[in-house]
Amino acid sequence: MSILNKIFGKKTILSPTFVKDFTKDNHQLIALNELYSQVVEVEPKDNIEKDIKLLKYGIDGENNVYFELKNSFLPILCLHDVRLEYGDYVAQLDFVVISNKFACILETKKLSGNISIDSDGNFVRTMKNKYGKDYKEGIYSPVTQNKRHVDILRHVLSKELKINNMPILSLVVMANPKTIIKKYKCPAEIDRCIIKYDQLKSTLEKYQNDKVNTYDLAEKEMNDIANLLVKLNTPIDMDFVAKYQLSSNDSQIQRKDEAQLREELTAFRLKTSREENVKAYYIFNNSEMEEIIARHPISEEELLEVKGFGKIKVEKYGKEILNIFAG
Repeated sequence: MSILNKIFGKKTILSPTFVKDFTKDNHQLIALNELYSQVVEVEPKDNIEKDIKLLKYGIDGENNVYFELKNSFLPILCLHDVRLEYGDYVAQLDFVVISNKFACILETKKLSGNISIDSDGNFVRTMKNKYGKDYKEGIYSPVTQNKRHVDILRHVLSKELKINNMPILSLVVMANPKTIIKKYKCPAEIDRCIIKYDQLKSTLEKYQNDKVNTYDLAEKEMNDIANLLVKLNTPIDMDFVAKYQLSSNDSQIQRKDEAQLREELTAFRLKTSREENVKAYYIFNNSEMEEIIARHPISEEELLEVKGFGKIKVEKYGKEILNIFAG
């Protein structure tokens, strides 16, 4: 599109427009509720009920973010819940925002407790136990997780639309109004990536009105990006048998998400490192773990394609790693 058309052409994106809209009628939640009504055994029924509560909790957080986007009065396109599968890469994107000046991936977190980030960028969550006493636990950095999503989106836009220099922002949005975030010690590059959901409008406005950023997409290009993401969206079929150890040919359960895979891989790494009396990163480091998750291997041949995994390492750990993905 010519510069004159950009300047004088009729604008049609005047307010937040959802190309892939948010809905509380989550397909996973519907399936879990249906399964819950069918299962009789106590243990799997309790596990299903727990997952339903966690899923509802997460959906409520995303609803808070959705409200802020819908009422931002910005000329943006938005998409909710995009599972981007491209070649060997997979990314689950909570929200994608597309303006004429940038794209932004929003990672929504509705975490219980308070979050502090130290000078090394480590995330620590403080919660209370059943006796009312505080306890702390480390959590995986959502900033690192979302940065990988940004890299995948940048790769897709380059390959599919030849868009190579568009600013792609990463924001981790804390969607629990009760959560206190302590960031005064954290590195600046992490500080600017983490916001509370009620800061979302002002943050996006700041980037939209940034005079230094001279990037300018035509509306057609904005729509091309949104339509491409809709085209590449690949929701996964649910298969509940393995997760809840259901007998017979009942229903199917969902493939494990990134957070669950990361948790199980981290637990395996810690257990194995203790058994072998070596540092955890000797088993595999965080970068290698993220590549394993992105590739989602189902065979030793696919695991061999992961950087840092040679024949010996695959022979030692491959079976248990593949079982994590298969289970």
